[in-house]
Amino acid sequence: MLLNHVGIINNDEEKAVLFYRDFLGLLKTGEFVVEPELSEQLFSISKAIKVLVFEKENTKIEVFISLEFSQPSPNMFHIGLGVDNLAGLIEEASKRSIQVISGSHKGKTVYFVKDFSGNLIEVKQKR
Repeated sequence: MLLNHVGIINNDEEKAVLFYRDFLGLLKTGEFVVEPELSEQLFSISKAIKVLVFEKENTKIEVFISLEFSQPSPNMFHIGLGVDNLAGLIEEASKRSIQVISGSHKGKTVYFVKDFSGNLIEVKQKR
């Protein structure tokens, strides 16, 4: 089995591009619109939804743009990414005012960054 892509929601198209393309370094490879009829059938939302597509290597993220989106509470949903330079990414996050969340347990530290819509992205050093 192969994970084909991950779909997430953002409430701001420009900030989605700033995070996924400019910060994470994914390429914006396309965009499309889920028309209202299909959106109603799949998501019970009867309106058009714009989707931005970001990719790099074997990673594909579809970002659904919805101005009404807000995070559930508590929010434990997340995706995990292996990155080439974890320390550099965490440092760059601070420079860009991207929230970094970390926790330690038994000598191991876990890092998350939040996109500008509050989605959690777990980041780990690639092996």
